[in-house]
Amino acid sequence: MIKYKHKPLEIKTAVPNGNYAVTLDITAHSDTVFTVYSQNRRFAAGDEEIRAGEKRELKFIVNVCDYIRRDAEHRVGGAEIYIACDGDITATSAISPAEVPTLWIIGDSTVTDQPAEYPYDPEKTYCGWGQVLPMLLNDKIAVSNHAESGATSAETRAVHFNAVKDKIKKGDYLIMEFGHNDQKLPELDASGGYAEQLSYFTEYALGKGACPIINSPINRIIFGSDGKIFNLLGDYRNAAKAVAEKYNVPFIDMWTATTDFFEPLGLYTAKKYFRHAGEEQDFTHTNDLGGAIIARLCAGMIANAGIDGLSDKVLTDRLEIEEIEPDPDAPFETNAQEFERLKTLGMGEVPADIDDDISHI
Repeated sequence: MIKYKHKPLEIKTAVPNGNYAVTLDITAHSDTVFTVYSQNRRFAAGDEEIRAGEKRELKFIVNVCDYIRRDAEHRVGGAEIYIACDGDITATSAISPAEVPTLWIIGDSTVTDQPAEYPYDPEKTYCGWGQVLPMLLNDKIAVSNHAESGATSAETRAVHFNAVKDKIKKGDYLIMEFGHNDQKLPELDASGGYAEQLSYFTEYALGKGACPIINSPINRIIFGSDGKIFNLLGDYRNAAKAVAEKYNVPFIDMWTATTDFFEPLGLYTAKKYFRHAGEEQDFTHTNDLGGAIIARLCAGMIANAGIDGLSDKVLTDRLEIEEIEPDPDAPFETNAQEFERLKTLGMGEVPADIDDDISHI
């Protein structure tokens, strides 16, 4: 992903809640690269090259829906289609209602729509994988992301899910991914409250004629001195799988996928895909580079899961992840040195073989 210096071109259209087909007619002023977002920075296109004077048509679906933030007791949003275009381009839009199924997403900060600041730097910008998913699906399905930073499965049931409950319908899909915040509360232990909440969402979706999809949480990149990623959230992965098997619904194993992807890179390389700025380094939340990788991992597993009416909507030609090699300048000792640094931040005492309370991370 490239850096954009200027604030994006914005297009706003007042509409009620619903799904809308958008056709964007783009004209380039120079040889440039453009990125298109909708709503809360959901990607419709990313870093597409275009030549000076070239015209291009981009079609995608936008879901307009009110949502409930943690810092607001009332619903917000849901009044307009918002489109933002980065790059040296102009664009006009044509909009019409779309009768397509909706893929609803609930979860935490690793999934949510995260904002960006300008000048834009993809390494310094938080990004939930759910906001990249729309550009990996075709224009026959909408994505409505209600994941919220800091949310547990219980809080989502009590608060954020209320914006979804009256809209989810037969033929829709509900992806749920929790664990990072549940893990901090004993009442939401993996086989107890956490599993109970997943069961609630699953039964609710099934009762509406929708298809629930249970994701295990992505793993943090907390490495031990042996160069291995700690087994954080592994119990939550197993509990999510058990609930999916109980109800015979799709299970997307994000915990295993992210562990298997980032561990071979080593900490020195892996942490480049998690938000960092100066001396600040996040080991839980991906930046735009990492969010795009994890979204592709998720979309690939959805495509391979044989989910009726959804798997065939994945744009498999957009799933390629550029090969990443461990940095040759990072000796194995880098992991041990970084582990010692983590201890000074209060992060180095997490046991390597069990999930434990890591609310200080």
